[in-house]
Amino acid sequence: MEEKLMINELINALEAKGEISINDGTEEFFIQNVDDKEGYSYVSSTNEEFASSRAAVNWAIEKVNGIDNIVTWK
Repeated sequence: MEEKLMINELINALEAKGEISINDGTEEFFIQNVDDKEGYSYVSSTNEEFASSRAAVNWAIEKVNGIDNIVTWK
């Protein structure tokens, strides 16, 4: 349950601010929204593209090997 709350908090922050960064203590991953011709999409610091904020956040969580490995995010 706590994991779902954290995921929703990350998604809400991404949608509200237009970008987030997630750090696992070694690497930092950025996601930002892009207003393209077809509406908003999301792009990561590694040039991955996502159709939804949820897909982008799930990708970032996977890159740091799980929510428990997130040291900081903003």
